[in-house]
Amino acid sequence: MKKIVFLFLILLLVPGNALAGNKFGIVEVQRVLETSEPGQRALGQLTLRFEDMREDLDRERSKVDQLRQELQKQSMVLSQQAQQDMEAELRQKMQQFQQKYQSYQVQMQRKEQELSEPIIDLLFDVINDYAENKGFDMIFDAQGSGLIYAQDHMNITDEIIAELNRAWEAKNN
Repeated sequence: MKKIVFLFLILLLVPGNALAGNKFGIVEVQRVLETSEPGQRALGQLTLRFEDMREDLDRERSKVDQLRQELQKQSMVLSQQAQQDMEAELRQKMQQFQQKYQSYQVQMQRKEQELSEPIIDLLFDVINDYAENKGFDMIFDAQGSGLIYAQDHMNITDEIIAELNRAWEAKNN
């Protein structure tokens, strides 16, 4: 919100004719990260890395569900003590599942950040170089800037994706 207010104030303070000659562009940063070659590679690495975790969680969930079903089926024939023991075991398994799930989420977020950080750093370098080479005065993130409307010709996302792919390949070869 502060960014929007700041941008609005800047635009109010700059005379209209001063902005007339300026060149603006917008980039859909999220789309760049999702569709560029380095973004796709990072997503593939994340998917492979956490497939084992997903399978482990599925097994744990299945165990909890089986125990819950067993408790429901046997609740009428179990002694009160046996039922309480099964309920305690079910609570313990549910708690273990939740802890494992949260642990995996934290690991996944860390790995995602680790993989995306060099891509984002390179992306901002690419955007800066592109802006300087093409004579842009300002380039905005379409989602993060609070932008509501821009003409299609201002969207340089596809060009930035191509530039990022080239820079990533050059950096990794």
